[in-house]
Amino acid sequence: MTERPVLRLRGLRRTYGEVVALDQLDLQIARGECVALIGHNGSGKTTTLRLVAGLLEPTAGEVIVAGDDIRLDRSRAALAFVPDNPLLYGDLTVREHLELIGIAHGMGGGLDQRIAGLLDQLDLSTRQEFLPGQLSRGMRQKTQLACALVRPFQVIVLDEPVVGLDPPSQQALHQLLHQAKQDGAAILLSTHQLPFATGLADRAVMLHEGRVVEEGPFHAVLGSAEAARLGLR
Repeated sequence: MTERPVLRLRGLRRTYGEVVALDQLDLQIARGECVALIGHNGSGKTTTLRLVAGLLEPTAGEVIVAGDDIRLDRSRAALAFVPDNPLLYGDLTVREHLELIGIAHGMGGGLDQRIAGLLDQLDLSTRQEFLPGQLSRGMRQKTQLACALVRPFQVIVLDEPVVGLDPPSQQALHQLLHQAKQDGAAILLSTHQLPFATGLADRAVMLHEGRVVEEGPFHAVLGSAEAARLGLR
């Protein structure tokens, strides 16, 4: 029997008046699989990810996470989300962010070790007592990534996760997401940095003006005539 997808989008649509931001997206992602959304700004990538995270209400369609509608608390708890701009508490240090999230998700033993490992892998150890206002854009981005990765999740959704990251940090994130795949997580990400998705994404969905124009294995989509037509390779 085929395992039920851990993330399923059915007929997902979002409009703003007469403007169609996303039109009839169907997508299934299994455990241990990564799908990359690619396309130019305004193609519908961020709208899709915010719908998946439950931050936007769909005009039509549904988002199913771990077998339940994303509007249910247990589904939200199964999904970690990294938005395209770091959202951090101004009065909490880097380490306090990770502790707060770990405690909120019921992590007991092993939390300190998990925090220490992420701080080391993302080169945040020397800044763990810093407040967000003392951090560079890249360091704030890494803090936000650590916040998503520190907690248990079945699905992780990332919107342009490498913006502001230097090459060593991009490589560290690549390795962390590979490990998440090996641990059985489903990954949905958007990125303009297609080399980052190479070797990580199993499949790609190409969006243009809110509609799917190409989908399939990552390298096949990237090498398609549609990708060339849109200037994505």
